Amino acid sequence: MNLERLEKLIGGDRQTVKGCNLSADEAAAVAHGKFAQHSFCLVQDWTILDLETTDEELNVLRSRGLKPVLIYALHVVHDSRGRFSTGDWVRSSFQQSYDDDGFFLTKNTVYVLLGDGNRQQITARDFLSLQ
Repeated sequence: MNLERLEKLIGGDRQTVKGCNLSADEAAAVAHGKFAQHSFCLVQDWTILDLETTDEELNVLRSRGLKPVLIYALHVVHDSRGRFSTGDWVRSSFQQSYDDDGFFLTKNTVYVLLGDGNRQQITARDFLSLQ
């Protein structure tokens, strides 16, 4: 990743997005009740990443019921399956759905986006370099 792109990724070209305004305990209860068949992960300091894709990549994702959108969070508050420890960072798999109350659904997990976060575009190459 070149330094100009890294600076853009870290410091600019993003919009503020409202997330879930519930406490962590309240959000966990809602996630468990509303999405009982999924595990959930409460996160803070998050960014919704819209991946730039080719038409072919987009068609493959759509055929699987997915969108080229992921979550990158710097702070895990709680993971219902214990996959991540408090304070870990996490990135999701591709989005299945998202509602404006801060619930981001992938095939297996609901990411509860606590507080405000960001949304920005990123190339797949740059995204992979964040790991």
